[in-house]
Amino acid sequence: MAVRTVTAAAVLTTAAVVVYALACRDRRLRRKLTRLQAANRLTSGRLCQDIEVLRRRLHQEMAQQAVIAAAGLVVTEALSAHTTRIHPPTEGGPQ
Repeated sequence: MAVRTVTAAAVLTTAAVVVYALACRDRRLRRKLTRLQAANRLTSGRLCQDIEVLRRRLHQEMAQQAVIAAAGLVVTEALSAHTTRIHPPTEGGPQ
């Protein structure tokens, strides 16, 4: 009977150690998964912010280019409306 008690105690002890080891492994893996999920959320959020900043800068640049193009048209139209008094053969003074 003592052998059975010792064997049962050894089996229970082994089972307890295995369960404890699996619980520790499970806890460690869950913490690692939580860290990875947090890093992924931060990275995704940062990517969205970067895209939004790029989009704003692009729209600002496009607006500036539109203003420059419109100003160029205004200057071109203003210059073409005025007649010039410069005669090509005498441009730069008498020769």
